Amino acid sequence: MKENTLLHILAGEATSEEKEEFYCQLENNKKEKELFFEVKSLWLRASMQNTVVDADAEFKTIWEKIKHPAKGNSFSVSRNIFRYAAIILLVLGIGGTAGYFISQKNFNRPDSGTQKFTATRGSVSIVEFADGTKVWLNSDSRLTFREDHKNKQRLAQITGEAYFEVTHRDDFPFMVKAGGLVIRDLGTTFNIKAYPEENYIETSLVEGKADILTENGNPVVVLKPGESAMYFSDKNKLELRKIADNVLSAWRDGKFVIRDQRLEDIFKELSRWYGIEFRFENDKLRDYRFTGNIKKSTTAQHVLKMLKTATVFNYRIVENIDKPDIVIVY
Repeated sequence: MKENTLLHILAGEATSEEKEEFYCQLENNKKEKELFFEVKSLWLRASMQNTVVDADAEFKTIWEKIKHPAKGNSFSVSRNIFRYAAIILLVLGIGGTAGYFISQKNFNRPDSGTQKFTATRGSVSIVEFADGTKVWLNSDSRLTFREDHKNKQRLAQITGEAYFEVTHRDDFPFMVKAGGLVIRDLGTTFNIKAYPEENYIETSLVEGKADILTENGNPVVVLKPGESAMYFSDKNKLELRKIADNVLSAWRDGKFVIRDQRLEDIFKELSRWYGIEFRFENDKLRDYRFTGNIKKSTTAQHVLKMLKTATVFNYRIVENIDKPDIVIVY
């Protein structure tokens, strides 16, 4: 097997003959298969713009496994092939780069005065407006913002998840539209989660006050610090609950903080971060619950291992070239 075979596999440029030979050999060695998925995960996430990844630590871990395989573990695929791929990672600036960062890229300012911001999958972006307001965007989120000087309003619209630290102005209020709701700042730090594939919009207040209104401006509820309002659009129902600040800040700090969540909901979050698709062959597993903290810098394979240990399920991964890999859960 040639040394550039793995590079072709990672880049999605392998021929059918190369893939057949590579995966056939890989299937015979469990540890080597795990190493391959670690290399692939780092390769994909670090090649994405605005990736949040502790590249130093991950690269060192992978390199040690290549140089010093565990006792009793022999390479079915040539170790030189893995070394070659690791060296390519290093040349591309993935190994040895600075670790965790938050990007401010993907900024666009059209002539209309509407500003557009995005956070790609596997990234967290932060933007700061001229008035000092800061917004963090979670993975796979989009934000638009404009100032309506005629009506004296600052108007934002979020699809996905965002954490707002608003510079309050009585004469120029800050309004955020999320689905069918409008959140009005009253001197506020708050979090909004409004992914279109979910059936709810969650607004959580950290400090200050915030009004939740309908699109027509009718008041729904006034939030107090530590409160979270979940609006279920399919039932037209609003629920209030208490929430801890550390849960809200976790995703900005590079962590998955999971508190008694359903496995299906956890997989939705993992899908947005890692860019993979999950499918259940056993529907009963959807309602399994999990609590724990997981670093986002770890690989998807490692996260699956942790969840499997706690909730007892099996999975297999279907590799794809031009679309997301699929994790079959059973």
